[in-house]
Amino acid sequence: MKLTIKDRNYQLEFINETLKELDLTYIHPLLASTTKYAISTGGKRLRPLISILCTEMLGGDYLETRNMFLALELIHNATLVHDDIIDEDLYRRGEPSLFSEHGIKKAVLTGDALLSMGLMHASKTGKPEVVGWLAETSLKMVQGITVQNQYKRRLMSVEEYLYMNYLKSGSLFEAAAALGGIAGSDKPEDVKNLAHFGKYFGNAYQIRDDIIDNFTPKSSDNSPNNDLLNGDSSLLLIYAVNSDLIQEADKVKLLSIYRGETTDLDVDFVRRVYEETGALQKAIEKMEEFASLAGAILK
Repeated sequence: MKLTIKDRNYQLEFINETLKELDLTYIHPLLASTTKYAISTGGKRLRPLISILCTEMLGGDYLETRNMFLALELIHNATLVHDDIIDEDLYRRGEPSLFSEHGIKKAVLTGDALLSMGLMHASKTGKPEVVGWLAETSLKMVQGITVQNQYKRRLMSVEEYLYMNYLKSGSLFEAAAALGGIAGSDKPEDVKNLAHFGKYFGNAYQIRDDIIDNFTPKSSDNSPNNDLLNGDSSLLLIYAVNSDLIQEADKVKLLSIYRGETTDLDVDFVRRVYEETGALQKAIEKMEEFASLAGAILK
């Protein structure tokens, strides 16, 4: 299989217009308002885009994917709303997070509504396997967040991190690609191959996010090293702490930040340690490894 993207504009326009015109008249006005807030704050729409592209790659019509990608995006936003509550994140996509703007109670209910609406749109596809994929994926993501919180301020191994990474992030990319396969082909092998592509792509994408989080310039809504301050493991941290090149004083200081023993965060110090220990390079190599595995499937 080979995937070429000639022009993504019409797909993204279709996705954004469909979300903008989403019928919310059948739910309570208060929920409709907060639901609209949750899905209107932008985002890359990468998961529904992958689903559409996979459908088109197999000869399917992107117009037939409407309910499928709505289900994906609604469920994705449900997890973001709940994740912000758990992590107490005040911003999402450059805007105040739902819970910081409307309170925890409304945010919890909105996340539940988004999840329910997602499964409802999945059922509208008329394909039981779509509902099955998304129900199973929703459970995987919840388990991923559970594992992340289980290891809050406790260092993971590389294997534990990669498993959590797959559950929390990679599984939804896996589902997005698989659903594109279901819409575009009646061959189980196509669905299986695309699911593997999505899984590898999603794992690479999350590692990339880790790197960006630690090396992004500070802005009003996003500060570098959010994962480190929140006590969440990243591949960079795991590689650095376990490196033979790390100085003992640097290791103690880095772990004291991660464990919440100090809030004295020196961004330049963290970046220096990640670079000097080879953690940054190893994380990039792992990201590229997953990206290569994903790309090989589409050749």
